[in-house]
Amino acid sequence: MKNKEVEKKEVKEKEIKVKEVKKKASLLKDAMSLFLITLVSGLALSYVYEITKAPIAEQAVQAAEAANKAVFESAASFETSDDLLTLATSTDLATLDANYKGVTIDDVKKALDETGEIIGYNITVSTTSGYKDKITIVVGYSNEGEILGIKILTISETAGLGMKAKESKFTDQYINKTVDKFVVTKVGAAADNEIDAISGATITSNAVTNAINAGISFITENAEIGGGQ
Repeated sequence: MKNKEVEKKEVKEKEIKVKEVKKKASLLKDAMSLFLITLVSGLALSYVYEITKAPIAEQAVQAAEAANKAVFESAASFETSDDLLTLATSTDLATLDANYKGVTIDDVKKALDETGEIIGYNITVSTTSGYKDKITIVVGYSNEGEILGIKILTISETAGLGMKAKESKFTDQYINKTVDKFVVTKVGAAADNEIDAISGATITSNAVTNAINAGISFITENAEIGGGQ
């Protein structure tokens, strides 16, 4: 009787061990499968990124070039102002005005006439003060202090509200104005420096306006460094 009990116990222990071995093998198999899936997915994403990186970058360059031409139509060509761009990267725009917090200058181009003379600047500014993601804007600014054009390059605000900032009804308010600084109003613009806020999107309206103001302030403070007036 004792031998049978011992035998049963040994059989049961073997069965438990076999189950544990199978369980471990199954876990290892699942782990390997997950690893291979992750590896293949990662390699595929990396491959797709590599083959799409250049076209995406080229599209961004083309969009920027088109924006530069659109906001300063009278310019024959554009040239990056290395001196101003270097200064911009080391300047905290909030020191010019607290409302410029979150605004950065991404690019500064000299707008040149057919003889190579500087007739103004195109300033690319970005702000993180919008309702959602970063907003990037190109501003055409003449030597006479007139805003010749506005083009929003990137924006991802609320559909039907903040996204209206891309519409000409909003951006045209800044064009052909010669002012030191714009202000946003909710009661209807009564002066050149006043901008009608987008209904339901005051945050976006202020973000765009402060970014444009920051670009104007930077250029008017430092244009001589870039060779302008």
